[in-house]
Amino acid sequence: MPFSETRAVRASGTATTLVPVAAAFVVFGVFIGAWDVAAADIERTLGVSHGVFGLLLSAGLAGGGLVNAVGGAVAERHGTGRVLGASLALWSALVLAAAATHDRFAFAALIVVSFTVGGLVDLVMNVAATAALADRPGALVRFHALFNAGGAFGGLVAGVMIANQVSYRWAWAATGVLGLAIAAISWRAPLPAGGAGEDAPLGGTIRLLRDEHLLLVASAFAVGAMVEGGVALWGVLFLRTHLASGLGVAVTSAVAAYSIAALARVFIGPVAGRRSAAHGVAVGAGAAAVGVLVLALASGSWLPAFGLVVAAAGVSMCWPLLMAHAGAGRERPGAIVGGLAAFGYVGLFAGPTIVGWVAAAAGLKTGLLLLSVAAVYVAIAPNVHRDRRPVAP
Repeated sequence: MPFSETRAVRASGTATTLVPVAAAFVVFGVFIGAWDVAAADIERTLGVSHGVFGLLLSAGLAGGGLVNAVGGAVAERHGTGRVLGASLALWSALVLAAAATHDRFAFAALIVVSFTVGGLVDLVMNVAATAALADRPGALVRFHALFNAGGAFGGLVAGVMIANQVSYRWAWAATGVLGLAIAAISWRAPLPAGGAGEDAPLGGTIRLLRDEHLLLVASAFAVGAMVEGGVALWGVLFLRTHLASGLGVAVTSAVAAYSIAALARVFIGPVAGRRSAAHGVAVGAGAAAVGVLVLALASGSWLPAFGLVVAAAGVSMCWPLLMAHAGAGRERPGAIVGGLAAFGYVGLFAGPTIVGWVAAAAGLKTGLLLLSVAAVYVAIAPNVHRDRRPVAP
């Protein structure tokens, strides 16, 4: 997204900025990219199986889902600036603590808590971005490319560190320090939807989405999040543990997947969403379904890696386009985005557990095939949804 588009003027005439939000997207992406590449090493550090590792990650993401269920209302009440500043500061402190902890039980606990608080950071970033750009789906997709760019950089740094016998924890430490700096800036920055808004209720997420006729979109959001998280985590883990070339192919494909996803969001996203956000979701999710099939079923080393790249690029369209589909026409979309994000985290925390246990029972390849089927549902659901809000005269 061009830098000029990181500033917006809302209908009230108040100038706002997305620059701190952009920086938060990048830093959050760096952490997740490093996590994906280091997942096999983290699993060995904890001394657990695929199933238990997936369950542990699911516990943290479940906490993130619970936080998201009320986080949209909190952001609406207090504004995105202060909520992003506070949540990002707490998350950064937890990441720093995890980087310094070597007791495996304390390490596991910090992972769970940091993913829980990270859910609120993720939500508030999306509320601010959606408030500014929901009426321009292509621009919102392009803005989300910042996360993928950060993921590519984080994956590359973690891979180089692991290859040279340097702990990935140093990447986490750097992420935590940068996060604290961005938190301090965000606290006072004039972000979109940054001022205190309506006294939104802290509960009633499902009721709100039902009243807005968005439950089908929310279900697609949950399943899409499951596919996106599953492709990043289990796809890279599959390449590292099932191919002879191991780390080299896994790191290269992970970095390529994030990079291609970033480029796809910048150049293809606006085109995919030009006809409608729902049409763009169908294109992206369809590509993800095909890519996962190639990853799971193709022979050799580089063809499965290519499938991972295609899947990551395709599914990267879904999160921002579904938010644009639901948030269009809403100047303060905090409660709607919070509800969608809560469903998204249901998919994120259910995904590792479902795929992990399927992998433990029938093999990781079967777990990946499950993700391909899920991507087909994401492609279909928003295109049978109809916006039933009355048209303003």
